[in-house]
Amino acid sequence: MAQAVEEPGYAVDENSKEGFIRLKIKIDGLKVKSQGLSILNKLQGTHPHPESKNATIEKPEIHKRGFALEVKGGLDTSMKGAHYRLAIKQLPYDIDVDGCYLKGEDGWLYLFLKKQEAYQSWEKYIREGNLETSSD
Repeated sequence: MAQAVEEPGYAVDENSKEGFIRLKIKIDGLKVKSQGLSILNKLQGTHPHPESKNATIEKPEIHKRGFALEVKGGLDTSMKGAHYRLAIKQLPYDIDVDGCYLKGEDGWLYLFLKKQEAYQSWEKYIREGNLETSSD
């Protein structure tokens, strides 16, 4: 029987990569396939979407003031029935949708949101927990 949709725990910072907001999202039991070392991706500045061994990591739906990210456990895996969704509908400032990307490692997803205006500090909103969140 499938479990209800759960909002994963996450932390936010703007110091990991200049011009970006990083969300470190905890997905219990997630096993991520190795991306390998692709020189072509590095030269082109591209970031392949992470793949999981035991779940489906949906491509994030990103718009200029928010996003939604879903992870669903595989049918015959240790994550069977798991369903995580993190949605933020109203970010403090606009983001550059085309510059955003997702990375993964076992147990974690890292969503990098590229700031539209790199100079804008989100620190106040991060510290106060004022990123509008919904788990609808």
